[in-house]
Amino acid sequence: DARLVISEEPFNVIFNPKKVIAENATASLELSFIKPSTEVYFNEKLVIPNLKDYTKIQDFENESTEVWVKKDLTKSSYDTANNAENFIYANFPQHSIYSFAELEGGAPIIQDYEKTTTKINTQFRGDLKLAIYAEGSLDIEFTKLDLNSYVGADEYTVTITDLQGKEYFKEIYEDDGEKKDSKVSDDEQDFDIELNNLPRNIYHVTFKKDENNKYEDSTIQEIKINSNKVLILGTSLPLNSFNFYTNVDTEKTIGFKYWWASKTQEIHQNGIIRDTIDLDEDWLGEKYEQELTEKGDYNFRIKTGVVWVYSDVISPRKENWFYFPQETDSKLIDSDIIIIDKNKLQINGDEVVYTEGVEITEDSKFKIQVLDKTQIYFKEIKLILKENEETGLRLV
Repeated sequence: DARLVISEEPFNVIFNPKKVIAENATASLELSFIKPSTEVYFNEKLVIPNLKDYTKIQDFENESTEVWVKKDLTKSSYDTANNAENFIYANFPQHSIYSFAELEGGAPIIQDYEKTTTKINTQFRGDLKLAIYAEGSLDIEFTKLDLNSYVGADEYTVTITDLQGKEYFKEIYEDDGEKKDSKVSDDEQDFDIELNNLPRNIYHVTFKKDENNKYEDSTIQEIKINSNKVLILGTSLPLNSFNFYTNVDTEKTIGFKYWWASKTQEIHQNGIIRDTIDLDEDWLGEKYEQELTEKGDYNFRIKTGVVWVYSDVISPRKENWFYFPQETDSKLIDSDIIIIDKNKLQINGDEVVYTEGVEITEDSKFKIQVLDKTQIYFKEIKLILKENEETGLRLV
């Protein structure tokens, strides 16, 4: 009842009915395969993943999704959640995801959140991006101090958006008025941002230097936030001593680079591994990278400062840490987790059926391709017109 696909070349299904098809007609197309152990593409779009090395661990009837994970990641028990996104955050917060379904994009609930003050005890030069979990209100205090070393306005644009991209705040904090070469200003500028009636969410707080100023010529320091859940995202440049924490669930890399000859570094690392990173004269202007492969807690202590820190996510202290939700991968390349949209893909034992609405005309052509030959059996294609009349097909 099925035919082994023996070529990786695409093949076409041509719609050639005996009856006249109305203009702008639409239909439901169903593709059925047996024992899929490869990926299947329909009109050059991935529609059926290779699930040979995955196991289904959760089914959400309310949103018609299934969660599949790699077999070596399965657990004996899982934390419950009301949808696929929150389930993945609760059980696999740092693992890569590929989704065939449109996710709701909701914010996870951070169970140990408290509205207490977090202080970041260092001075950052140039751009800085924070992620803060907040419920109800967000209060951010900071001090801006200009270096006045280069021509151009020493401004910061501060933007606050939620996890879904909605903007809640944007303001430009102006230059202190001092001219170039006047050395560091004594005129510290203190600011306070207060936002109220905020929905529970994760908020991005971005400090962006003036785009017309080629070099980083202003600093942010004495940052205080009314949340115990604060992350620093991406590259940062602390100018003085700085302690920070990160947690490793899957392998990550952290990097450091200094460029002043008088600022050789000894960076102390403890937690799951104790080590001292010695950035001596040989590392001047060179980026050092440390591979973090063992799962667990990592604490770093920078004594000197004036050093770039390259990382995806860090926090000031362990108690400030929370897992930042992973964005879904744009391509299915060895993802740890796959979310199936059951409205389009039904998996019943060895048989999978893909369904999609299509526009049809006489001689409509549909392209099908498999990634690996002899790894899947092609069973049937069915086109169902809106009035539920099945039409004939000619396979080419």
